[in-house]
Amino acid sequence: MYKTGLLGRDRQVRVLHELLGRLPAAGGALALRGGPGVGKTALVQALAERARVAGWRLLEVAGGTDDTPFGGLRELLRPVLGTAESPLPERGAVLRSELDGGSGPPPDTRRVALAAFNLLTAVAAERPVVVVADDVQRLDRPTRDVLAFIARRVDDQPVVVLAALRGAHTLPGVPALDVPVLDAPSARRLLARHAATLPPAVRERILGEALGNPLALVELPTAWRPLGAPGSWTHLPVNATLETAFAAGLGELPDQARDALLVAAVDQAGDLSEILAAASVLTGSTLAVDVLDGAVAASLVRLDRTTLRFRHPVVRFAVLGAEPQTRRQAADAALAQVLADQPDRRTWHRAQSVNGPDDELADELADAQASLLRRHGAAAAVRALERSAQLTTDSVTRGHRLLGAAEHAYGLGRVRLTHSLIEAAEHQRLGTADRAKARWLREISDAEPQLDSARAQVPPDIGELSAGDPELALDLLLSAALHVHRTGADPAARAGVVEAAERLTPTNDPRRLAALALTEPVRHGRAVADRLPSHETDRYVHDADGTRVLGMAAHAIGDPVRAVELLGRAAPVLRAQGRLGLLAETLLTEAADQLLLGDWPRATRLTEEARGIVAETRQPAMVAALAGTDAIAAALRGQAVRAQELADTAAAWQRPDLVPTLRLARGVAHLGEGRYGEAYDELRPLLDLPPEGLRRQGFAALTPFVVAADRGGDRQEAARVLAAVEEAAQVTPAPLLHIQLPYARAVFAADAAAEGLYLAALDRDLSRWPLVRARMEHAYGHWLRRHRQAARSRALLLSARTAFDLVGASDWAGHNAPAGADTPLPSVAELLSPQETLIARLAAEGLSNREIAERLYLSHRTVAAHLYRAFPKLGITSRGELAPLLRPPGADGPAAG
Repeated sequence: MYKTGLLGRDRQVRVLHELLGRLPAAGGALALRGGPGVGKTALVQALAERARVAGWRLLEVAGGTDDTPFGGLRELLRPVLGTAESPLPERGAVLRSELDGGSGPPPDTRRVALAAFNLLTAVAAERPVVVVADDVQRLDRPTRDVLAFIARRVDDQPVVVLAALRGAHTLPGVPALDVPVLDAPSARRLLARHAATLPPAVRERILGEALGNPLALVELPTAWRPLGAPGSWTHLPVNATLETAFAAGLGELPDQARDALLVAAVDQAGDLSEILAAASVLTGSTLAVDVLDGAVAASLVRLDRTTLRFRHPVVRFAVLGAEPQTRRQAADAALAQVLADQPDRRTWHRAQSVNGPDDELADELADAQASLLRRHGAAAAVRALERSAQLTTDSVTRGHRLLGAAEHAYGLGRVRLTHSLIEAAEHQRLGTADRAKARWLREISDAEPQLDSARAQVPPDIGELSAGDPELALDLLLSAALHVHRTGADPAARAGVVEAAERLTPTNDPRRLAALALTEPVRHGRAVADRLPSHETDRYVHDADGTRVLGMAAHAIGDPVRAVELLGRAAPVLRAQGRLGLLAETLLTEAADQLLLGDWPRATRLTEEARGIVAETRQPAMVAALAGTDAIAAALRGQAVRAQELADTAAAWQRPDLVPTLRLARGVAHLGEGRYGEAYDELRPLLDLPPEGLRRQGFAALTPFVVAADRGGDRQEAARVLAAVEEAAQVTPAPLLHIQLPYARAVFAADAAAEGLYLAALDRDLSRWPLVRARMEHAYGHWLRRHRQAARSRALLLSARTAFDLVGASDWAGHNAPAGADTPLPSVAELLSPQETLIARLAAEGLSNREIAERLYLSHRTVAAHLYRAFPKLGITSRGELAPLLRPPGADGPAAG
């Protein structure tokens, strides 16, 4: 394929290459169609360059150079019009006579078109002709008609016509190829080429505002200049190239239309009645919607009955950039005047309309930030608090508001903005509480956390703040608990956090519960579990922060079912508020629990969304956590090499908090390869701890550890380890632990007791734990086979195999399984005759014997006889057990026939 270096344009380049490939035997025509700046000109130029390289005659024209009738056609055909030097003077003379009618009637367009077509075909007889016309919508109308006439007739001539048109314009009868905006990866790569030296916050803002438009991605970095702190930008600067491409008609609009556009640009809500009302205030006269007709005709805005939308954010930037600051402030003041029923927005626009300090307005804006967060997201709250700080005269209050903005910026995942706001706050006179808050914000937002366990002590501020600022005290407590959890701090540090938590109230605050769960999940697991919400009417269902932290607590104490419910409630709110930093953590935590619960498709979706957020917000600390989650997923799927590679990637970050995750990933990966001794050695440290020292990853490692110990480990040592786990189970109600313990008991039991334990374990409600059930069925099925009960084993083993196949999990059979323990299991088709198989499938669908008989033209007694013979072969006793055995892998409903 011909290479152009145009990112994200492989399909368009391929189509153009195929079009040129028709020459010289035939020709063709194509219209490129797309919005301003999408790269139509770049594609036209790529094709023109290809024509030059091939030695074909190239004829070019672009709209906007000559708008007289046939002016574009004259420009296009000038190189081949009949002159003394022309090889075809007669043809050129005919066309020139049509075009140069002097003072007589205007030339007949059809006659001109026919003459032009004849001229091109005559020229093409010597060598192929390539006609390229850019910005065709700006050519004069007669030229467009002639171009369409020619384009419709060149298929059997050595002539190619390529036209580029903006928006919805077309050439009648000519095939069109849409040129869309770039996809996200291509847009990011193109921006990287042109904005490598810009700060990350600027690059991300440009990426978001460009909406994949190539010209915007190239020119916005060129035009950029600082307009204040990143959180306070209302628009990005534009240059002449962008103004010409996106807002060429702006300067020609009447003053009232420009006033309306200015109001719309500072408003951003898009409410048409609101915009017209504020524009009427700004102009001093009542305006109707027809004042915007010129802007619509110039493709600057789109209108419907109630809303106004700019065609592209760059149009809005051009409108704002064309006006002085005083005019923008006047537009904000006009909007504030008409927003009496929306106090938070009214306050915001009033704040934008003033110069210098204004404490009363600053207080109003600070009070409005909670409403702005709820309605417009965290970015609006950051802007509100930062602007409030700018209007504030008192240094202490100013610093407090800057720290509030920094806290919201952290939630957005904007680490650099968070740190810049903290630094700005630290230049103010901060009180004791705010100094503690600044330290806390630095700790939680550190791009590469300093995991020195010496720093894991409880901040002395907690006790001092517990009375004066209990909210901040709870924030500091949770921060200390997270640090203890991540560093594996010594018992004294953990005890300090617990002691501080026990002094704070309220006792059911999510941060206090999470602190206890993270620090001592066994010892305090029951107290935390008792206080977790159990239904959607609980207090924190609409509080994203509280729900997220409660989900974190459920995750830490080993309750994945409640964790995914809570985290799943928090994520949509965080997503709606734009709090991407916290959202990425929430998604990864839920994904880790969904992997254990067997909902791997959802875990994959969560992980992929988190991966996109981490790439967008550039959170280095999340990269290692993402690799750890990926390593667990790969290990569970039996992708041992991939799991080891990902574990090594995560290990390079040297994060103590990820060591248990990586041990679990490596241990499970070894199981999949049949390296049971190595799996045992990797997994044992997660469980060989004092009962109170067990953590969630130890709970998750229980079943893999038992498999490894049973097949290649030290059973005596493993029994000692499991005894300590049983002690922990007496203290904590962790479902992740209790759901697996019956498996461990059955596997390690003497033969006389084993079957009873297997049956009791399978009799529990395991509907939320399909992998646990499958492991149990797999183990019990093999136990039955070892005890010469093959018929009874078949249903269990087939059910387990089906579950593994449905999820995509490894059965941990490995390559070194005990002889006869994991021999291939015969399929249903191998166990039953074709007739028995067909009847069994229909029965699994729910058909009665008589219905099956009618369908197969048999008697119902014959159907019953076939099923009677089939049941013992499959090791089952009833029709209800057929569906799991006959359901195709990947099916979710009843077995298909």
